[in-house]
Amino acid sequence: MKTTRKIPPNTDPTGWSTQSRAAEVSFRSVFDVEGGRLAIGHFSRPLDDTERRCLTHAWERARIPEVVDFEVTARQVSFLTPEQRVDETWRSIDRLLAAPKLAKAS
Repeated sequence: MKTTRKIPPNTDPTGWSTQSRAAEVSFRSVFDVEGGRLAIGHFSRPLDDTERRCLTHAWERARIPEVVDFEVTARQVSFLTPEQRVDETWRSIDRLLAAPKLAKAS
């Protein structure tokens, strides 16, 4: 008698989930620079091109005052800001990464 194993949705034949996981900033560094802080965050996984573009566009629409420079690559995000804006900027990036539109892009 042959049995067939039903594969749950969103899994591969071995049982591993095939659903994308939202990227997050898993490692953060902040460096003193003239007149501010340079912050660099590494993503928990590389962003694909669509996610990177979505994050960049979302950031452009939701700019935080005094963030002088902002750059997103597949593996990291970096920004230059006064010391008092570092935590607020990290929170903003975390919210953007968790946003449904960006999560759907993955």
